[in-house]
Amino acid sequence: MGLFDFGKAKDKGLELILNKLNQDIATKTAELNSLNKQLQIANELQTIDNQIQMKKSELLAIEEEINLANDTLELQEFGFFERRYNFSDSTRYKDALDTLRMGQKDMVKNGRAGEIISPMLLDNSQSKGRAMQNQLIKAAIRGFNGEADALLVKVTVSNVDKKVQALRKAFEQINKMYQRNMVCLTLPYLESKIEELRLAAEYEMQKQEEKELLREQRAKEKEDKKLQAEIANRRKQLEKDRKHFKQMLANVEDLIKTANQDEIDKLKSQLSEYQDKLSELDEIEEDIDYREGHATAGYVYIISNIGAFGEDVYKIGVTRRLEPLERIRELGSASVPFQFDVHALIFSEEAFVLESELHSTFAKYRVNKVNGRKEYFKVPFAEIKAVLDTHKELAIELTEDAEAFEYRQGILMETKTNG
Repeated sequence: MGLFDFGKAKDKGLELILNKLNQDIATKTAELNSLNKQLQIANELQTIDNQIQMKKSELLAIEEEINLANDTLELQEFGFFERRYNFSDSTRYKDALDTLRMGQKDMVKNGRAGEIISPMLLDNSQSKGRAMQNQLIKAAIRGFNGEADALLVKVTVSNVDKKVQALRKAFEQINKMYQRNMVCLTLPYLESKIEELRLAAEYEMQKQEEKELLREQRAKEKEDKKLQAEIANRRKQLEKDRKHFKQMLANVEDLIKTANQDEIDKLKSQLSEYQDKLSELDEIEEDIDYREGHATAGYVYIISNIGAFGEDVYKIGVTRRLEPLERIRELGSASVPFQFDVHALIFSEEAFVLESELHSTFAKYRVNKVNGRKEYFKVPFAEIKAVLDTHKELAIELTEDAEAFEYRQGILMETKTNG
């Protein structure tokens, strides 16, 4: 053994041990990498499974929405809208909206508006990863709320279904955007926003109905004032006429005292005429007293306006005015381009009951099937006549043909001009 051969066997032993250790490390590293890949695949599979479940839930919700839409679409095409909440006034709708929005705030605070699909690491820190994902959830919620608020602007019962579809699309797009960050918005939060849209649409409809009801009440008050003014003017004219004929009667009676026999016969004839006039005035006054004392008495009118609404469209309404034609002239003064034609003026001691009966009988013929206070009906005149013929207690005179003078004259003038 030479001088420099000392320790070589020992070095070889160490080298063998070192090589084995390196091999073990390489093997363990490979196993670790394999496990990491398996873990990554498992996480991805879990994420995919979560996404599948989420999409299934979304699909079920969409299918339910489509089924509901299909059920109501046909009705909506004919002017119907089926309320979901049926609150009696706009205040209750507002309270329900406030409660719903408070619930949404609670969902955000309690972490139920958005959720982490799968935890992520940031700088090898799980807590930093969770903090980052929570910030991304907040951003997703802010973006979604912005979309929802924009859709709430000018929402109505006629466009709410389209706005719901747009909201669902925004929900899907935002979730897709944040998918790589393993966070998403929740379906309950989406459903709450959809409910808010539908509730807001009905709220707007209720407010419009209340405004219209208020306008109708004001119109009724105005109509009542006109009736009272009409009665006052009629009484004033009656008093004036009565005073005149009484004076004429007194004059004739004075003339009779000094008249000869031939003049007396003529004067007695005048006397009888003036007495008849006074009796007529008494009857008119009795009628006015009756009309003033009986709030249900009035005229049911059936009118049409071919130029404005077409054939077989009739307005069936009621007025308490002493001169019902004056009311009909007012209806045709500004709201429509032509004057109305009168098909019937029916006096009834229970005019409002008769009007309500006709409205109910012809309900399926309503032009506006949403707003029951609109009094227009597209109904064959023969059916109107058949119903009125059952009221033998009423004096009814019907006119089927509409003159439509202004409308027909306009067509004639246009024909001559084009010819």
